[in-house]
Amino acid sequence: MHAVLLDPLVDPVPDAWDGLVAATGAPALWRSALLVTAAWAAQAPTVLGVVSDGSEPVALFHGRFQGPTDVRRFARPGAVPVAGVFECRLAPASVAGYRFARSLDAAGRRAAVVAFESAVRARFRWRVAGFCYRHVTEDVVPAVSGRFRGAIAVSPDTVLDVEWTAVADYLRVLPPKWRSQLRKIRATVAEDTAVRREVAAAVPAGQAARLVNQVRDRHRSPGVVRPPIPERYFTLLNDDPSTRFTAYRAGSDLLAVSTVHDTGAELVMSYWGIRDRTEGGRPNLYFDHYVAMVELAITSGRRALLPGKGMTHIKERFGARTVPNFVVVGR
Repeated sequence: MHAVLLDPLVDPVPDAWDGLVAATGAPALWRSALLVTAAWAAQAPTVLGVVSDGSEPVALFHGRFQGPTDVRRFARPGAVPVAGVFECRLAPASVAGYRFARSLDAAGRRAAVVAFESAVRARFRWRVAGFCYRHVTEDVVPAVSGRFRGAIAVSPDTVLDVEWTAVADYLRVLPPKWRSQLRKIRATVAEDTAVRREVAAAVPAGQAARLVNQVRDRHRSPGVVRPPIPERYFTLLNDDPSTRFTAYRAGSDLLAVSTVHDTGAELVMSYWGIRDRTEGGRPNLYFDHYVAMVELAITSGRRALLPGKGMTHIKERFGARTVPNFVVVGR
């Protein structure tokens, strides 16, 4: 196997990238246009890797070279830190930064990782202090492990298996207290005549970007500088036929918005944004939109809804099961 590395600020992304994205059933977050847009708004240099077995692409990698940077500036084309760690994750979305062809077995995945890392070391040489793979599932840990690496269990991922034909059936399987709270929340939202909820194919990109960035900034770690997701990113999501938005509106203004991506087998939730109460926001929309997403999964005939990481105890109340997740880091 051999790997080709791309700097999305300089190099054109080959058609093979989006072709393999589609073939692996990856969500729209992996589309090259979105990743290039995000790379221009990043502080750390972005690297895309395409691994091929002969002439056939079999694996994709996305990550950023994390090292000393000037937090006042965006990454420049062709620039890399003096030294750093290559962090493999899909940014700005918080999901794993690898995709493997369905045909690859465990040995094939390991070979693809070795080819990718060899290309990174050949390109950046002594600058590479190590690798960090985030959002690693248990079955992929052996592929990214090594003699001088550790696998650290972190906050689990979540999956809601869709086994119902109607929302009423779904609500009946929840614990009585939580079921009652959700019904009350949905009734309260429905009775607010100033608020309209819909599952939309598009939303005002500027408003969506502002609300999502507001929530991201609210939950960032102290001292961490996080560049905002650009408005164009949401314009591209609007253009993607597999992406839908749960939108709460007051007139033409967004009060809250969430994004969900249809892979054909499951729905993958990604971004959430909401106005502060001081700006006219409403309480409990976060909980209401989860039920709306479950309803969309049911009506779409999808086998699962992937709510993502974070707030695990709440997602378990919604009926989601946890999936072990790891960070693998080292030389």
